[in-house]
Amino acid sequence: MLVAGGGIGGTIVANRIAQKLSDEMARGEVKVTVLDRSQKHYYQPGFMLVSMGEMHPKDTFAEERELLDRRVGLITGDKGTITKLNPADKAVVTADGSTHNYDYLVLATGSHIQVDEIPGFKEGAQTFFSLDGAQKMWDSVRGFQGGNIVVDVAMLPHKCPVAPLEITLMLDDYFKRKGIRDKVNLHYCYPVPGVFGIPNVNKMMTGVFDQRGINVHSQFTLAGVDPSGKKITSKEGESLNYDLLIAVPPHKGAQVLGDSGIGDRRNWVPTDKYSLQMKGHDDVYVMGDTTDIPISKAGSTADYESYVVANNVSVDAAGGGSKRDYTGSVFCYIATGLDQATYIKFDYTHPPNPPTPSQIHWWGKLAYNRLYWSIHARTII
Repeated sequence: MLVAGGGIGGTIVANRIAQKLSDEMARGEVKVTVLDRSQKHYYQPGFMLVSMGEMHPKDTFAEERELLDRRVGLITGDKGTITKLNPADKAVVTADGSTHNYDYLVLATGSHIQVDEIPGFKEGAQTFFSLDGAQKMWDSVRGFQGGNIVVDVAMLPHKCPVAPLEITLMLDDYFKRKGIRDKVNLHYCYPVPGVFGIPNVNKMMTGVFDQRGINVHSQFTLAGVDPSGKKITSKEGESLNYDLLIAVPPHKGAQVLGDSGIGDRRNWVPTDKYSLQMKGHDDVYVMGDTTDIPISKAGSTADYESYVVANNVSVDAAGGGSKRDYTGSVFCYIATGLDQATYIKFDYTHPPNPPTPSQIHWWGKLAYNRLYWSIHARTII
């Protein structure tokens, strides 16, 4: 079987499949291989902490081979770069011209930022959705002496939905500690009404933003950035001046999904929300950011989904046991400053009820980041 993508979702699910099918792999009846362009594995949630000086860049990546179960194959470079997916023929084509056939395929190709999609975005906005961008942003933040900081969410959905809330509140705390918060005007622009899409969370965070004097602009759908004039405009007709623009770029699924005709207009793959199978193809599972499921595109989502996918692929491949449904489980910490956090935990039928922010939850967020490498991503056999 093939796993397309060696990010958080692909790595975790490959390891869990290897655990489930340990005996079959030992007998040579099952082979699991991960295909990915890169040899490096990036822990993307850490980029935001890098952008605020709370994590060193080197702590956000590791060698993918070191994280994978030793029984799982890994193909990278051109040999691991997928250029065509053909579910009808159960085949994957890579950049070196090779065709890889499969009995079962797991799509975990993630979401990808599109900084060129909005005029002026690339030239005028800082973003922490890449490691390079996060490092540049930290340089800008620590050198900022006053003026308008605009945090803008260009488009929904995007990975780590709570990240813009977090970065705004971390900036508020950072400039308070620096003693210049009164010289910094914080603005938050969101493309739908409120500051977040889930009602309970929106209500709580709207109150927090109001208490901290953060200006909210919604609906504000980013239409363009004027880098020379330092101004952004919305499709609704509003304009806003900035001295520092920190923005969440538009996101899409992997281009190969659209090119192969299996993704929607944003390259998200139509997926059954319970079985996590690609609609119309029972031998293809989809997980993490790759799906079109209206659920958070977050690492914890992929983690929860990996249990279901690993179990169901194992049942398909080896027989015996029973299949499981994904219930929509998500768990995300939300930093509310540089030493406090809350969290949201929910599923398809139970909405989140975030607790009062506390230092304990901040420690939990930091601990999760550190434990990722030793518990969540890596399987030691």
